[in-house]
Amino acid sequence: MDDVTQPQAPGTARRAPLPGPFGRVRALRSFSHPGYRRLWTAGLLLGFGNWMQRLTIGWLVLDQTGSIFLTALSFAVRSAPNVLFGLIGGSLADRVDRRRLLVLASAIKLGIAVVLGVLVLSGHGSVWPILALVAVGGITMTFEIPAAQALVVDLVGRRDAANGIALFSVATRLVGAVASVTGGVLIAVVGPGPVFLLGAAAFAAGGLAVATVRAPAAPRRPRRGNVASDALDGLRMMLGIPVVATLIALAILAEIFGFSYQSVMPAVAEGVLGVGPAGLGALTAMAGIGGFVGSMTITVLADFARKGLLITVVTIGYGVALLALASSSLFPVSLVIVLGVGVMAAGVDALQWTLLQANVPDEMRGRAVGGWIFAIGFGWVGALE
Repeated sequence: MDDVTQPQAPGTARRAPLPGPFGRVRALRSFSHPGYRRLWTAGLLLGFGNWMQRLTIGWLVLDQTGSIFLTALSFAVRSAPNVLFGLIGGSLADRVDRRRLLVLASAIKLGIAVVLGVLVLSGHGSVWPILALVAVGGITMTFEIPAAQALVVDLVGRRDAANGIALFSVATRLVGAVASVTGGVLIAVVGPGPVFLLGAAAFAAGGLAVATVRAPAAPRRPRRGNVASDALDGLRMMLGIPVVATLIALAILAEIFGFSYQSVMPAVAEGVLGVGPAGLGALTAMAGIGGFVGSMTITVLADFARKGLLITVVTIGYGVALLALASSSLFPVSLVIVLGVGVMAAGVDALQWTLLQANVPDEMRGRAVGGWIFAIGFGWVGALE
């Protein structure tokens, strides 16, 4: 795996610095590209909305129903559409303007957040309409993530792809702590309705930021057949590349057995640790801080040659951290442990994105991330279990 993950020329330590203040700091070199800075800002805003909405939905469903199963279901319906739409979203990211696709996704998420806020504030926020809206949001993510990840490489180029992807992960994780603490406190003080509307404002600002991005024309292959057949062809090609097939299998296993822990965190906060929405916000915030640390670590290690070894170590560390979290019944201890969980989770994601895009042709980068979206779509199995 390690020998084929560095398509750039060897000797990266000897590269001439890029122009501008960021170009001389290797870990921040992607910021030398103006379009990337705007996309990174958009990722910051969209990440704020995503974290806040996920926290609020989990707490709202648990508070309304008292059902751990339905709370886990609210996470499952977010990821289940990935299986059906992940490959299609990746195929579209290789066929259409990625920036416009991102703007459209932001607009849809804005609409969902507004409807959720209005439903809750009007007293009509029953669980089933909420789950239906969450499912629509999950479908939207299947188009958003491949477009965003492929657009990163369009903006920074192959040479800085690993750095750009890791820094973009930093953006989405950086706001996790702020959004989670803010959301938890606001839920306790004013209720979930206004929190949904605050998330809607973040989605609106993020969409506007994406609209200002100017990217070079991305390579496109000739269009043959429809989007669905194109997506299936891409999957067959990816499974024919051993490194990519291994990464997709790893993503499926990690999502089922690892990332599904998020679906029971509202119940753990309430029933095991004895804390309310503010405590859940603190737990989620610590995961966000850990995610920031993990993403920054991968950014620093962007030029590390043996990324196959690195992702193996990080994945094992993720499992160990989850075992520790499952064994804890003390809130302060759980806060520290979930920090480590966040570090490892962010490392797994960032390394998977980097390795997938490094091992496919340019014209398949969108579909490579779409394959990853398809893989994590199996997370509903772990959430329901």
